[in-house]
Formats: sequence, C-alpha cells, structure tokens
Amino acid sequence: MIKKLSSLFHFVLFAVILFLSSGGWTAEATVDEVMNGLVNRLYATFSPDDLCALDNARLETIITPKEREVLATKHWYFDVDVPVVVSVLRNVDQKTIPFWLAESGFKKTDLVVKNVENWTYEVWQKSFPPGQVGLGINGFENFRPHYLVCVGPQTPGAKVTLSGFYPEGQTVEEMKDGAMTYLDWTELVLKDVPESLKGQQFLHTIRGRARETALVEGSFRKTPFPSSEKPEPVFLTWSEDPRTTQTIQWRTSTSVPDGVAQYRKKRSNDKFERINATALVMEDRMLANDRRCKWFTAQVQGLNSGTTYEYQVGSPSKHQWSEVSEFTTAPSKSKGFRFFYCSDTHSHKDWGDLLAATFERYPKTAFCTVSGDLVGTGMEREDWDMFLTYGEPMFRMRPIMPAIGNHDAQLGLGPGMYLDIFNLPENGPKGIRPERAYTFHYSNAQFFILDVMSDTQLQKTWLREELAKSDATWKFAVFHFPIYSQELEYEELKKEWGDVFDEYHMDFVLTGHVHNHLRTYSMHAGKRVGSISEGTVYITSVSIPSDALHEPKPDFVEAWAGGGGFCNIFEVDGKHVSFQAMTADGAVKDEFKVKK
Repeated sequence: MIKKLSSLFHFVLFAVILFLSSGGWTAEATVDEVMNGLVNRLYATFSPDDLCALDNARLETIITPKEREVLATKHWYFDVDVPVVVSVLRNVDQKTIPFWLAESGFKKTDLVVKNVENWTYEVWQKSFPPGQVGLGINGFENFRPHYLVCVGPQTPGAKVTLSGFYPEGQTVEEMKDGAMTYLDWTELVLKDVPESLKGQQFLHTIRGRARETALVEGSFRKTPFPSSEKPEPVFLTWSEDPRTTQTIQWRTSTSVPDGVAQYRKKRSNDKFERINATALVMEDRMLANDRRCKWFTAQVQGLNSGTTYEYQVGSPSKHQWSEVSEFTTAPSKSKGFRFFYCSDTHSHKDWGDLLAATFERYPKTAFCTVSGDLVGTGMEREDWDMFLTYGEPMFRMRPIMPAIGNHDAQLGLGPGMYLDIFNLPENGPKGIRPERAYTFHYSNAQFFILDVMSDTQLQKTWLREELAKSDATWKFAVFHFPIYSQELEYEELKKEWGDVFDEYHMDFVLTGHVHNHLRTYSMHAGKRVGSISEGTVYITSVSIPSDALHEPKPDFVEAWAGGGGFCNIFEVDGKHVSFQAMTADGAVKDEFKVKK
C-alpha cells in the first residue's frame, strides 16, 4: 500500500473531489446540483456545531466562482421575445441583499410595493434583450418570504410574450392592486402598486422557494432526538381495516439493514409471528447531527377483531429491539369506544405531557386524531422527531390518525415528510395524492379526514359519494381550517364542504388553526338548530398553551375557552356521545352530552 502521496497528487485529488462534489460542472448545472455539492463539501469541512454557526463571511470564502454563476442565474428563469425591463421586488426586512442583484446589473429604484400585511418590497430593475432572463437565489439566509418579479416592455405599449419557464408550471397575472403574491397564501394580495408597474406581467411563486439555498444563520439544524440502531420512536397507524390489520412504524439510523415486527395475542403462550418491514431512507440535508435516517413500516394483517396483541419491533441482524408493547384491533360490531382529538400540537413537549397525562387517565382510549399542524415546520425532520417522541407513550399502543395542517405542508412545499412518515388509508379522492385525505370506520362511527391544502372541489365530490353510502350512526369530519371561529371564517370551505355536511348530516366537524377552543350550537345552513339530529356541531381546539379569548362571543358559539392546551375526549356508545375538553391537570373546560 502506498503510505505517502506526492503534493501534486494531493492537489489533483482535491481538484477531482471538488469537481465531483460540485455536480461535474457542465453548462447545464442546476442550483440543486450546486447546493448538493456545496453541502457535501461543508459536511466534510466543518463539525455540526460549526455548520450551525456558519455565516455569510465564512461562506463567501468557500463558494467557487462557477457555483456563484449558477446560483445567480439558474434559480428562476424564462424567455422573453422583445426587450424588457425586469423588476425584482425584495422584502426590505431581509438583512442581506442577494449577492447577484447588484453584481448582475440590477439597480435599486425609488419604487415601493406593499401587500395587505404591510410588508414592504423595494424594487430593483434591469433591462434585458430578447432571450433568456436568468435570476438568482433568494439568499443564503433562512429568510422568507421570497422576492417577487414583474416584467414589462422597454417600448411602451409593446406586447411581451413569456415562455420557457423554470420552474415549470409558472402562473402569471396582471400587475395591479389586488394581485396575488404567493400561491401558498392566496389572501396575501398586493396594494400600493406604482403606476409605472401596473399592467405588467406578474410572476407567481411560493414562499418556500426562499429556503432552497439557506446555509447561514442557523439554516443548519440539529435534532434533539437523533436516530440510532435502536428502534425509536415506535408508533401505530391504520392503513387498512382497523378490525383486522395494524400498521406499525419506527425509525432507526441508516446503519440498520433490516427490520421486522413480531406479535402474538396478549398473555398467550403462542409463538411470536414475524413480518418483514419495508424501509425508506429520509434525508434532511440541513440536519447537521442526523442528516439521514431510516423509517420502517410493518403491515400486520389477518388479525382477530376486538383483540389485544403484544408486539416488538427491531433488527435481527443488529440484535436491537424495542420494548414489548401492545395494540388492540377495532370491534367487529357496534361497541362503545373512546377517542382523543387534539389540534395544533406543533411538536411541543407541553402537548406531549398533556397527551400522556390524559392517556394515563383513560388508558382504554382507542386512538387519537389530530386536526393538523402536528409540527411547526413540516420540512424540518427534527420537528417530526419531537412530535413522535413526545407522543410515543400513547402512539406505540394506540394509533394516531392525523389530518394535514398548513404548517405540515408549509410555504407551498407540500407535506412530503408527513406522507413519508405516516402510513395511512389510500381510499381518498381521485386526483389527490393518496393518504392526504381518507376515511376509516371504527365501531358505529365513520371518520372523514380532509386536507385543506389540496383541491377542495375534488374532496367535495368524494365526500358526497362516501356520505351517500355511509350507514354509520355517527359521522366525524376532521380537518385544519375552521368553518366557524371567532376570528376567521373560511368561506370557501363553508361553501364547498359545509353544504355537503348539511345535505348528508355530518354530526361533528373537528378543526383547529386559530389556537383557541370553541364549540358551536348545532348548526344547519349557517343557522342554529335545536338538536344534533338536525345539524352539525363544529369544534375548533388547540393542544398547546394559547391566548385568552376576547369578547364579544359570536352568536353561534355555545362554549369557548382560551389558555389551552386541550385534549378532547369523545365517548361514543350506541346513540349517545359525550365530550370533554381537558387540560393536563385534569380540569374540564368544556363538556356536553347528546343523543340521537
């Protein structure tokens, strides 16, 4: 073996590594390729602590001229057929101006644009000839929102045709007061648009694109619960019939090559049956102390209904096993049961303590549903590590059946990690990715889990079809945005879904988002009615500490409570339902009983 290399060979080897880590450096190199190469180089150079403390000054010494060129031109581009003036609207709260703006010839003007949240955007402009217009990254900070773009002709009155967009699927509208800023926040419209910009072509984007190149000021993160060879956290869901199946999931480090679940009826002398698990490697390239981990899923089938099983998961080759836990299948016939409903848990330990305390009081609870915003930032894995670790005392014994909130699919980036982590029923609407919306039965109740971040019309059609054939005594809808609340009312949801709830008599609608607890009277067509048999009870709640509510109380509200957090307990028994909103110390802040 050669033990010493010449200095020349060292230099060549370093150059080759730099070349390969930079994506091979072709003329068609993408921003993503540059970022992958750059991040790989940073990991090879710095410790996790140094990565988390990286700043712009240090980063400037690391990025190569070729990398800067790609980052300055390939983030957002399109073709123009006539000479144009391109305006970049940059949020003034962003501390560091993107390096490429001045370097590529953009000039700051005196123009200012605002939106209805009173965010201020300064306007930078540059003239371009016919051909491709290439724009750069939002910056290296973890700053949002993203800059905005509008395009107008250099010659007044000339028509501009835009084409060849990257990213594909670009939408464009007229630049004017009331124009939509971000596709993931459609209510955030422009105001105070200068006359010189009105009538130009305004290009939409999503706020989440701002974080595609974040590297400094805490952009690298750490998880407080890094993966290891030990299976943890372990949690349950249902992806098929709760009476005869159980889905078991867990996380390990990527060094674990295999995973199995073994199970048998509780308190039996039966031999454990084993089932192999499937595995998914998840990467969060900005998670400095645990960039990659592995998620395992075992689907147990052919179980007896209404039966408790004990189980254990682990790796035979690594000899690493979880503690023995249990699950209980749903009953085959109508039987009384209890479930928990939480909302806006946001990965908080306070919620974990609340859930654990409530589960200790009611250990025979069948499952827990969460009406969205399980985590604070859905594309940051440490939030999921915290959520599942804090929820594990219950979730390793009772399934979690969640709905997607805006934080779980944050900033237009989609709920990718949510969908990778949770194995859920694939029986939802056509045209929407499976597991985003779904339904399941438990005893004499049916649950409809809806996704406020997906097409509401497609879900309306599916919901009507499912309700039309449902024979459940009790029907529950679970989703994130509230139709009734003190502050916000989502009129589109009220129109799209509320009419269906009225037509087919949804009994309860469980929501969140506004961080308070509120329960309506039985409502039908926007009006109070006499009983649960005539209308729907809408409940919005929160499971972390929240602000107190302020008067006046809306006319449709029967009960409300601020302060939080609340774990909501439903007892379903034949034609009777009872409800309690409980805090961690066991105090009941809202309760009712109804009968059909």
